[in-house]
Amino acid sequence: MFGRRSGINSKYDDPSSHDGKYPPDWDARRKAVYERDNYTCQECGRRSGPHAGDGGATLHAHHLTSLRDGGWHHLANLVTVCQYCHDGIHGHPTGSQYDEGEHNALRVLRVVGRVTLRILRRVIR
Repeated sequence: MFGRRSGINSKYDDPSSHDGKYPPDWDARRKAVYERDNYTCQECGRRSGPHAGDGGATLHAHHLTSLRDGGWHHLANLVTVCQYCHDGIHGHPTGSQYDEGEHNALRVLRVVGRVTLRILRRVIR
């Protein structure tokens, strides 16, 4: 399904096989994950891509097992999440918009709210 034609090179599954945080074929991997997950956030169900038109959610490919914890860039370790869920998973704003300073108070408030809800759910269990 995701062979040479997709632009994904399996040698880059291992993070030590390339320089930098993301492999040279990251864009192809990211798009393959979105397609596999039907352009739908696997946390909240928000949709994007051909399903949502211009008003769709900003999607991210998230590592289920982080690189820091030994995770790889293999497609089985990647899942589609929206910007807000990704922020909540990490507990801070994520993505290129964060690096460019484009996040705003409402976005940060949503992140804090999601993190608080996650903590409460764990406490209740």
